[in-house]
Amino acid sequence: MLTVGVVSLDTKSSSALLAMVQQTGLVQPIAQWDLMAGAGPTSRAGVPDVVLVEIGRDPSAPLEFAARLNHLHPSACIIACSPYQEPSSDLLMQAMRSGVREFLPQPIDPMVLREMLERLVKQRGMPQPEAEKLVVVAGSKGGVGTTTVAVNLAVQLARAAGKRTVLFDLGRPLGHAGLLLDLEPRFSFRAAVESLDRLDSHLFSGLLAIHKSGVQVLAGAANADEWDRISPVAIARVINVAQSSFDFVVADLDSNCSSEWAPVLRLARVIILVAETNVPSLWSLERQLSLLRSLGISSQRFRIVINRWHRADEEPLEAFEKRVKLPIFARLPNDFRQVSKAVNMGTALSRGQSDHLVSRLRNMAEEIAGVPRESPGKRGTILGLFSSKS
Repeated sequence: MLTVGVVSLDTKSSSALLAMVQQTGLVQPIAQWDLMAGAGPTSRAGVPDVVLVEIGRDPSAPLEFAARLNHLHPSACIIACSPYQEPSSDLLMQAMRSGVREFLPQPIDPMVLREMLERLVKQRGMPQPEAEKLVVVAGSKGGVGTTTVAVNLAVQLARAAGKRTVLFDLGRPLGHAGLLLDLEPRFSFRAAVESLDRLDSHLFSGLLAIHKSGVQVLAGAANADEWDRISPVAIARVINVAQSSFDFVVADLDSNCSSEWAPVLRLARVIILVAETNVPSLWSLERQLSLLRSLGISSQRFRIVINRWHRADEEPLEAFEKRVKLPIFARLPNDFRQVSKAVNMGTALSRGQSDHLVSRLRNMAEEIAGVPRESPGKRGTILGLFSSKS
């Protein structure tokens, strides 16, 4: 992954630039310098692969700093952030002599910045950063238990797998994840999106509600109007910030898995598709799979989870597996009484409450996280936990 630093006339501007590059998910921010403070790197090792230099109306000091960076590390890519849409020929010449290779007009378009960084990654022969931390949970239709699965999977990633986990509640029109964990969040994803001009990992952490399991939650909408002017592209930028500081990001999309969400879906390491064994649910799931494939998302990322499973469901499920050419990842047994109690009390499912269901959720988390399982003598075989028909 590319390393990046920013140089600005003041700390506020440099923090905003650093936040923007962090939101691309393509680079690792490692340095920021305030020109007014006069500090800077003293060796090649202190210069990142990419440096964004804000040149302002008086370019002399920023370009002098750029020249010093270029002297220390000639192969570093120095990008000038200019207040001019079309810099003058004199400014272009000064910049070139200082080692500047690219110009970005301000205010910076995040998509233009991302395209520029993607081009640099390709030119340097670096592998594209893989989506390794985002787990999307989506339901084939409403009412199949998507949020219950998302919440308890996040809890098991934190508890059983020992992973630092954040849960995004993106249910539409209203979010319910906070209710299922008995949380009273002060902020929602709307606050994160409205702070994109300065959203970095530090600010992001202040927007989260913390559950006793260790899961941190970015709350969903408390009223439907919060979705006004909120785009999946903006949410993808927030997710990139979360991925820089958490082991796993679980996003509950509820039943809103559509092409509109392609910017988020394409970031996912795993897309968990929750359904029940009935005709409307499986019919919807089949079309959902077709949509995801049409977006260019590999079937290897799909994980089908059948919720409220009964032994009698096996015959239609086997026919469904053959039709969609995908195995069922997990069967979650029906335990309506205990699940309803947990939902109404605002508690996560736990052992003693629904052992079989919790075991399967725990093993889903371990499988996704790549955590070695205990021996079969302790908790049963992989087959017994993921494809059990008993």
